[in-house]
Amino acid sequence: MNVKSRLYPYQQKTLEFLKEHSRCICAEECGLGKTIEALALVEELNPRHVLIVAPKTLLFEWWSQINDWLNEPCLTPHTNGDKLDGLDLNGPRFVAVNYDLLAIPRYWSALSEVKWDTIVFDECHRLKNYKAKRTKAAHLLVPYIPRVIMMSGTPMQNSPADLFPLFHILNSKLYRSYTSWVNLFCVTILMQVGNRHFNQIVGSKNTDELNRLLHMHMIRHTKKEVLKDLPDKIYRTIPVELGPERKQYTQMEKELFALLDSGELITAPAVIAQLTRLRQIVLDPNLLSHEIPKVSTPSNKTQTVLELIDDTDDKLVVYSYFAQYINILKQELDSRGIKYSVVTGQVNTQDRGRAIYEFQNDPSVRVFLATITSAGEGITLTASHTVVFCDLFWTPAVNQQCEDRLHRIGQRNIVLVIDLFCRNTIEEHVHKVVRRKERMFDAIVSKDMTKAIVDSMRREQ
Repeated sequence: MNVKSRLYPYQQKTLEFLKEHSRCICAEECGLGKTIEALALVEELNPRHVLIVAPKTLLFEWWSQINDWLNEPCLTPHTNGDKLDGLDLNGPRFVAVNYDLLAIPRYWSALSEVKWDTIVFDECHRLKNYKAKRTKAAHLLVPYIPRVIMMSGTPMQNSPADLFPLFHILNSKLYRSYTSWVNLFCVTILMQVGNRHFNQIVGSKNTDELNRLLHMHMIRHTKKEVLKDLPDKIYRTIPVELGPERKQYTQMEKELFALLDSGELITAPAVIAQLTRLRQIVLDPNLLSHEIPKVSTPSNKTQTVLELIDDTDDKLVVYSYFAQYINILKQELDSRGIKYSVVTGQVNTQDRGRAIYEFQNDPSVRVFLATITSAGEGITLTASHTVVFCDLFWTPAVNQQCEDRLHRIGQRNIVLVIDLFCRNTIEEHVHKVVRRKERMFDAIVSKDMTKAIVDSMRREQ
């Protein structure tokens, strides 16, 4: 069965638009399947070389989706230590790189030597600063590429000025001047800071003309528009690559199997304790700071959560089993000035009620942080329609309860459920086992879940 035959009706319309417009913006709302639409286009047109430029945290999602939908490899240099220079970029059909590589001259040079048939800029709002090196590099890369696809659920995050770099990349002859664009579509006022004078954008104008241009170059569906085509929930998995802590993780995994193979009588709690250590290190190595050196930068999992928050104006609910990890996320949000509510086992009843009320009613509270076991029952979080699981609980029904805090009476949108898991770690095995058990009619007890996860890990050895 090909990809096209599995598209929803609105995705079929988007596919036709992408086929008819060789340089365009795909602005489907988050969760409506922009990646699958792009892969359907590749399947239909069969280009020889496809370059994907995406945030670092999404490269493995592309790798996974290409493998799942097209059963093809995708070269992702710099994610497993591979260097871009020296690789044969003309070999595989798909190459996926992160935005930061565009700004490095020797890497840009290597990319420019390939005759790409198609280039996809995922989360293209990362190019909204027309002065940034990555934006200038993207513009220089595309003139001779036949097909350019910009993808973002939020292509305009602040003002119409955000759209100029995208239109400039799509057609630099037609959309040449940033100043002209701002003068046409933005309301500005003269500001002074010290001796410096500058124009501050405070609004938009000529919106009918802007809408006309968007209609020419962009297609967008929202969840509300296509509600009749969609299930009540949409599931999205985002694979994340383990960072420098991979070495410590591998050693811990060897210790687990050495314990299991020792011939000694091993209790279930002892195995669960070892599995818990593995689950903690893939979330953030600082959860095991009593065992391994503390790190000062956010883990890849944490960076992915922060990017999901940055990439939307909607409210998000973020779950983890570990209260210590929720505390780490709190610190990151505090440092960025992002308002949040939090419910863990350490929060008393009165503060718990206040946290829920503020999230439901205060537009400035953008994130709800919670532990799976403390905020999975008896509460309503319908102010959000997106829930992010940083890790899953052993029992599928408990995860389902968390999803249903959003998916309940009062929810007017499709609920998007995002699962983050680190590839080639225990999380991948937990994810597989939990999802498999969800499809089973029988309930499962914890010890059976533990055995299933260990058996899955052993098969990969």
